[in-house]
Amino acid sequence: MERITFVIPCRSNLPYLKQAVNSIDEYYGSSHNIVILDDASTDGTWEWVTQYSEGRDNIITYRNEGPDRVGHTVLYDVGFKLAETPIVSILHSDMVVSPNYVKNMLKHLKPMSVVSATRVEPP
Repeated sequence: MERITFVIPCRSNLPYLKQAVNSIDEYYGSSHNIVILDDASTDGTWEWVTQYSEGRDNIITYRNEGPDRVGHTVLYDVGFKLAETPIVSILHSDMVVSPNYVKNMLKHLKPMSVVSATRVEPP
């Protein structure tokens, strides 16, 4: 399977971020890269990201020191620049992936195209 990069911006929603990252770990281990972009969180997100990424070669982190947030669209641009693979999957920090997420994305991906996944909003 081709290696991809998951780009995940976040801001002060640590419980959801943990679920998102854990779903990638559960189904794919370290076979793909994860870029986690913190937008000046105040809930311990950056501390968790720092601890989680320690010693892991497939995790890239970035922090907007703030105090003002820059927003997820700006952070997606940063994530694309930090990605080390030609294929990138952008996720919101409250999205989880399924066991067939990457396989299905790659199956539908064609040169110079975009593949979109559907998400169910959390309660």
